[in-house]
Formats: sequence, structure tokens, C-alpha cells
Amino acid sequence: MKTVEIKKKRGRPVVLIFYYIFWAAILILLGALFVSQMEIYNELRADLTRLNADVEREQDRYRSLTYELERLDRDDYIERLARDILGMVRPNEIVFRNMAN
Repeated sequence: MKTVEIKKKRGRPVVLIFYYIFWAAILILLGALFVSQMEIYNELRADLTRLNADVEREQDRYRSLTYELERLDRDDYIERLARDILGMVRPNEIVFRNMAN
């Protein structure tokens, strides 16, 4: 029968311990970098949402102003303003005034 020698395990070599410490430090730094980048990403997403809402609001305002401009630029509206506010009449038109007061 053969005899088997049992070798005692020695502590891990110092180089291997430094190797694990190095990679643990790298992972911790990458985790911290990831967290900070996620905070920046979340802030940018909030800004994007706010800016998209601003764009929609300004587009609605633009459509409203375009509609108002088209309404005000019509000839019948301009003629009504000229008659009512400025008291203008068409050529060869007869004007009657109420002189009872």
C-alpha cells in the first residue's frame, strides 16, 4: 500500500491577494462610475421630457397664431374694421346718419 503524503496548505501567495484587491477596486470604481452616469442620464431624461412638453406647447401656440393670422387677414374682416372703427365707406356709397339726437 502506498502512503499518501498530506501537504498542509499554506496561505495564498501575496501576489494573488493583491490581484484580487486590484480587481475588487476596479469593480468598485466601475460601479461608482455607473451610478454617477445613471444620475446624469436620469437628469437628461427629465430635461428631455420637459423640453418635449415645451415643444408641444409652442407648436400649439404656433397653430393658434397661424389660425388667428388667417382669420384676421381675410378681406371681410378688414372691411368691417375699416367701416366700424375708421368710418370708411366705399366709393359711390351713400351714407345715412341719424341726426335725431
